[in-house]
Amino acid sequence: MKGHVAITPREVKVPVPAYPKMFPFETESFFEPWNRFFNAFRPFETPNFPETQFPVPVEIAETEKELLVTAAVPGFGEKDLEVRVEPNRLFITGKIFENKEEKGKKTLYTEMGYNQIFRYVDLPIAVKADNGTATVKDGVLKITLYKAQAPKLIPVSNVT
Repeated sequence: MKGHVAITPREVKVPVPAYPKMFPFETESFFEPWNRFFNAFRPFETPNFPETQFPVPVEIAETEKELLVTAAVPGFGEKDLEVRVEPNRLFITGKIFENKEEKGKKTLYTEMGYNQIFRYVDLPIAVKADNGTATVKDGVLKITLYKAQAPKLIPVSNVT
């Protein structure tokens, strides 16, 4: 037949029906509690405290020559804590393992005898890594770090 064009199935345009919304409310806010629950089990998204549930709260203050860091470490003594300093970073680690076996008593399971903390802090000012002091008293760790010298400018002269 003259004037007729063959229509292939690819060229047929079918109207897509508009369905009503399945969720009349915002879906992100609906699933937010689930997202928070499952994100709690992703240690790679919590870099400041990968091995513990609770972070170590830290306060940083400065004087003219010193950087003062205060951290809350309840239950930890001087033998349980380790403080490591780099020029721009401070690491605080601690482990408590108490295995008190009493005569005639065998512990099968306990959650009370082991605690571990880990925290690193990026320092706002470069410090000298070779000297500093750390003291712990009543669950408060006080660290005193001395500021590094500011870089000095070298004068440039003209050679003739």
